[in-house]
Amino acid sequence: MEIVVVDGRDAEVFRRFYEVKFGVRQELEFPVGLGTEEARVLMSGEHADVRAEGLGLVDGDTWLGVAWLDWWLVGNTDTVDVELAVAPEYRRQGVASRLLEAAIAKARADGRRIVSGANLAGDPVTGESPGTAFAAARGFEQKHAELHQVVELPVAVSERPVDGYEIVQWREHTPDEWLKQFLELLNGMSEDVPTGDRTDAPIQWTPELLQDAEARRVAQGRFTYTTAAVHTASGELAAYTQMGGTPETPDRLNQYDTYVRRSHRGHGLGIAVKAPNLRAIQAGVGHPAVLHTWNAPENTPMIAVNTKLGFRPVAQRTMWERVL
Repeated sequence: MEIVVVDGRDAEVFRRFYEVKFGVRQELEFPVGLGTEEARVLMSGEHADVRAEGLGLVDGDTWLGVAWLDWWLVGNTDTVDVELAVAPEYRRQGVASRLLEAAIAKARADGRRIVSGANLAGDPVTGESPGTAFAAARGFEQKHAELHQVVELPVAVSERPVDGYEIVQWREHTPDEWLKQFLELLNGMSEDVPTGDRTDAPIQWTPELLQDAEARRVAQGRFTYTTAAVHTASGELAAYTQMGGTPETPDRLNQYDTYVRRSHRGHGLGIAVKAPNLRAIQAGVGHPAVLHTWNAPENTPMIAVNTKLGFRPVAQRTMWERVL
């Protein structure tokens, strides 16, 4: 058996890597994750915020398990995120441990001091699963949890306008007229999103970072729907939400960020932007799909908004860290 490094540039090697990584995710009741092209573009390209890399444990022509590594270039630059996946027939044979050791060795060589990872398949109430037991046994500590909620589309949407605010929408690229204020909201989201006890350094969004992220989404074949609320008296961008997906995985959509500027909270702007965005993406996609979202359990206002829109809990995602 040997460890091979995967960079996304060899199509056949990446195909074998992807089959294991996302094949394991298909075991989830509600699968999530990047499509093949989304993942390949992320791994093979150069990006302003992250460098992605893969490891595979291979025996001859057989791929036993893989690890996906995200090396953060902004924000948490002391951290590497690691996701492990082992083919069902090779579990409980030390494959995941071997891959984790290889990932930790690379993290140390790169000067990173924290290895982090997420368990996607935890019980909705306790968060426990075989993956959490594996992490705890290898020196990782749970630092955060997020409730995974889904809603099956299409659903009826009742929009809730808020007096004094108007709705604006855009697709793949932020309009120049809103760029400066949208960056302020992105930075607010980075600072305010609940992260529990995770090691977290808020990202300072710049025009260059946003343009890089938007260009990557287009290169990945992803589509994005953005809805924002504008305070009509001041012209201030007060709130936004984003949802998106890819034709490669048409049955799966994602609710990304939703954020309300601190000075505009308490007016119901969360649901005021999410409802029209949900209506727009349903009309644009035009077929049944599952919309996924994650929120910290303590973020009760946003979970309540999701519940009003028809979301229900299906799992708990837990985040783990190990200091090297």
